[in-house]
Amino acid sequence: MMLGNGGTGGSGVGGTGGSSVAGTGGAQLGGMGGSVEGTGGSGVGGRGAAGGSGRSNAQSGGKGGASAGTGAGMSSGGKSAAAGRAGRGGADSGTAATGCAKLSVPLNAATDKAHFVISLRSAADLSAAGTTISLRAHVEDGMGGVILAYVQDSSFNFLGPATKPLLADQTGWVTLDWNVGAEPAAQTGIMKKSITRIGIEIKAAPSTTWSNPTVVYIDSLSVDTPALSFPFGTTGTVSATASSSDVTGQVLWQNSGSSDTTAAGTKLSWVSSCP
Repeated sequence: MMLGNGGTGGSGVGGTGGSSVAGTGGAQLGGMGGSVEGTGGSGVGGRGAAGGSGRSNAQSGGKGGASAGTGAGMSSGGKSAAAGRAGRGGADSGTAATGCAKLSVPLNAATDKAHFVISLRSAADLSAAGTTISLRAHVEDGMGGVILAYVQDSSFNFLGPATKPLLADQTGWVTLDWNVGAEPAAQTGIMKKSITRIGIEIKAAPSTTWSNPTVVYIDSLSVDTPALSFPFGTTGTVSATASSSDVTGQVLWQNSGSSDTTAAGTKLSWVSSCP
């Protein structure tokens, strides 16, 4: 991961005009002035950068940040060293973002869990080696439990990562990457060539104490091959009404089926201001 230059203040590579590869101005990888800073913070950040990652694609430009904004991989526990929220200002606790999904899950017992789903318009082949699902998340309250991406086929067979990131290990905005192509299907019976749902699971096990409610903000969910991108920057990208059957439009929705969400009082909403 590379940290980019940018920001609206600071010193170093600055100026409001200048040379090389600029954002709104500035020298080298500068923004509107500044060094390697956001708006007064320390890390990645601010407005305008060259090659910075955008809201959901870590390779294309956004509103600021670095040339990449990913954290650690989902299978390794996912704690970002200096991940920050690339493309949206500041590192970790940097500038507030605009628009994301808010997942609120009251965890009270080891059997509690909640599923949040995107139903694809057409089945996707996620069987190729190296196919990766990326989940950008910020854990606000999560002293116990795990968070992970998962997939399902048309028969609702379920597959998730063998190594599940602990909620308590996530600091600031992180990107959790899961190599679904390499994940053994084992006895799940899943057909990776025909995936119809991509979801997010928050689960109490294996912990014994939890935050109640556990609160997680989600910026985006994406797949690299085939290229699928689901940013949650606008209210229409999230359905606040829980359902036990697929919701159209490739929006994020809460699956209220009895085998999917067992944590009573689970809520999914869209908020205009994020951490």
